[in-house]
Amino acid sequence: ATVVKGGHIFLLGGEAGFACFEPGCAQPYFNDVWRTKDGRTWKRVTPSAGWSPRPGHKCEVLRGKIICFGGFGLPVNPIDAWWSGSGRTWHKLAGTAWNATSPDEAKYDFDTAVIRDRRGRAAIYTFGGDRETFDFTDPDNYTRVDNDVWRLSLGR
Repeated sequence: ATVVKGGHIFLLGGEAGFACFEPGCAQPYFNDVWRTKDGRTWKRVTPSAGWSPRPGHKCEVLRGKIICFGGFGLPVNPIDAWWSGSGRTWHKLAGTAWNATSPDEAKYDFDTAVIRDRRGRAAIYTFGGDRETFDFTDPDNYTRVDNDVWRLSLGR
């Protein structure tokens, strides 16, 4: 995921390959944070943010904070949401995106936009997403692709 904040481009988490199913193989997911001003010279902000390593997540800047949430995880998708002012120190938000109460309700590969309402209050909107798993014995797995819209705000 990438965001622009304070004149820097931040690169947050991701993957090097999608999954590893071999015994003893670690998942190729990251939760590191990098930043650059020019796209050539990168500085690692932290090797390990507070949130678990994940691909397919999104981050946005809202009210001066970087907000990251969603993503793919094995054995389950993460339902947590995190914020940081600098990208170095992370804090878990009290709620979850999509009002998720279980990993079955968490999404990855969705899209986001920060939109202001008529009163000028900004929120993160999510569009669609995937809730599929690697349980290929589940006959309903392919149906877990959404075309919905959700709103995530930080309150007042």
